[in-house]
Amino acid sequence: MQATEGIQTSRPRRITTRMASGIVALVPIVITVAVLRFVFNLTAGILLPIVEPAVGEWHPLARGGLSLVILVVGIYLLGELATHVVGRKVLSLAEDVVLKVPFVKVVYSVSKQVVGAFQGRGTRAFKSVVFVAFPHPGLRSVGFITSSFRHADGSDWSAVFVPTTPNPTTGFLQLVPTRDLEHTEMTVEEGVKMVMSVGVLMPE
Repeated sequence: MQATEGIQTSRPRRITTRMASGIVALVPIVITVAVLRFVFNLTAGILLPIVEPAVGEWHPLARGGLSLVILVVGIYLLGELATHVVGRKVLSLAEDVVLKVPFVKVVYSVSKQVVGAFQGRGTRAFKSVVFVAFPHPGLRSVGFITSSFRHADGSDWSAVFVPTTPNPTTGFLQLVPTRDLEHTEMTVEEGVKMVMSVGVLMPE
């Protein structure tokens, strides 16, 4: 009888564990597919009008495949370029040109810093992990302190980045009195894992 009860008790736990493992495996795939789909649509929108005269009579799937091949080759060549000294210098020069364009430089620099923060360099961009009352009082969201400052009235405030899940490269910037933040003992890496796993990978 006790053995039967043990089996019945472990079965829901096993199902929960398998579901959690499935979500952890699915989230990176979904994010990757979403990013590749966006890049593919962007690439197809740019390349297809150029090659349309030559492949205008091709089947739509064949034209889409051509865009995919060009995208893969382009990413590979960009990676090769970025790993060589000469290539890094070329990319650096191109980056200098981009950073001279008034509006574009803001978007590019911020995007690069956000992406870099989630590539293992988060300890420099993010100071600590906190809980912030968002989207309204009574609820708590995971946030990353990016900077602190002194308000005109002398109170201490913090800039907190509240990422969306499962894609933490987008989110909301909250300016919050430091006294209203709930500080945690989580590391930045643990906080990022928690967000990207939609709460499945909770730190102990």
